[in-house]
Amino acid sequence: MSDAFYVLGKPEPQGSTRAFVVKGRAVTTSANPNMKGWRERVATEAQAAGVTFHEVGPVQVEVGFRMPKPKSTPRRVVAPVTKPDIDKLGRAVLDALTGISYKDDSQVVALTLTKAYAAEGEPSGAWVEISEVVQVKVG
Repeated sequence: MSDAFYVLGKPEPQGSTRAFVVKGRAVTTSANPNMKGWRERVATEAQAAGVTFHEVGPVQVEVGFRMPKPKSTPRRVVAPVTKPDIDKLGRAVLDALTGISYKDDSQVVALTLTKAYAAEGEPSGAWVEISEVVQVKVG
């Protein structure tokens, strides 16, 4: 059993969180202010798609990111080898799905991430597929 959905918009990386003290109180901030809106879109689309909530047990997540292609990029170039890093893009999606598709992202035992430019006329975004793992394959 698997759930799949598409999230429209420019994929945003999780970024690094910074912590500091202001007037004796701990404050945290994200290096990417656009990340919150992206995570909210991922969560909203997952809920609209009616994804299954996995209280316990392992899950597998596959995410295909389609990045906006700059006009200056030649047609023959199909994959971005520039920032944002794919692992930070994946982290934002995994965190957005926590509490919606699984109790904690530590339940994700298999993760496949791909990053390519959106084809001409295709919207940027991310294709997400989540499935229950029946048997964990090692090696």
